[in-house]
Amino acid sequence: MKKISAILLFCATVLSAASPGTTGFQFLRSQVGARPTGMAGAFVSVSNDVNSLYYNPAGITTFTERTGNFTYLNHLLDFNSGFIGAVVPKLGPGNAGFAIYYMDYGNFTKTDVNGENMGEFGANSIAISGSYAYEFYKNLYAGASAKYIRAAIDNYAADALAVDLGVQYYIPVQELTVAASVNNLGKAISAFVAEKDDLPMSIRFGLSKKLAHLPLLLGFNVYKFKNENWYGALGGEFMLSENLSLRLGYDTVGKDMDTDLGSSKDRLAGAAIGLGIRVKDIDIDYSFSSFGEIGALNRFSLSSQF
Repeated sequence: MKKISAILLFCATVLSAASPGTTGFQFLRSQVGARPTGMAGAFVSVSNDVNSLYYNPAGITTFTERTGNFTYLNHLLDFNSGFIGAVVPKLGPGNAGFAIYYMDYGNFTKTDVNGENMGEFGANSIAISGSYAYEFYKNLYAGASAKYIRAAIDNYAADALAVDLGVQYYIPVQELTVAASVNNLGKAISAFVAEKDDLPMSIRFGLSKKLAHLPLLLGFNVYKFKNENWYGALGGEFMLSENLSLRLGYDTVGKDMDTDLGSSKDRLAGAAIGLGIRVKDIDIDYSFSSFGEIGALNRFSLSSQF
């Protein structure tokens, strides 16, 4: 059991380009949403998108209609991941949001110390959050999320509580937004066995700007996870037409994904591309994120008002 647990943690750590063994609940590092990941995650300062529930809860402040989002990701090693979020505006002075984020690692063969087959067991993780955001000063938005987190392996489980905090400031004349967020600030309340894991707490700073003479939104982030180095992400969303958009981005975390195999694929690690299509009132988004020789992630999202 300890060996399988270590394998699962190692896989999640490698996929996130993390430092091995620094924190638990590693699934919280895997980004959500095809639109944000098509921009390489440079999304902390982007507003009016349900995916802001993951990146920066202040981003839901500008919603005027109820909107929902669903994202599916078939992760490396056939891990399955999903994100379901919704924003409900005008609840009191601000807007409320709700989200469920899960990761299913599939089934594994269970054996005893002699290698005898004892059946199968599963492993999964889930985070459930509630968010609230409002404009507490002109063009200055603040938001917070409270999260319950659970990770389970066979009959073992660990639980945690955390909050996300974020701010955004919009400068209308320049169509520029600056933002900051703190994510996964909390602690484990129970452990798989005895030792409680730390959460992958992160801080992000960023800005986004709509260009004056081009239908282009640019986003830039710098971010840092607990006990790790700083990374940067740059992304853009180009509106090819009213109903079609192209996204590109690069995250410097890709430099840590070099497998030292001399593969040309490693040169693409950290790069991302995405496409968005609007069909009537439904937004359909796709993104491709390269992990170099390790593999790639394909995300699909659907968003709509309801």
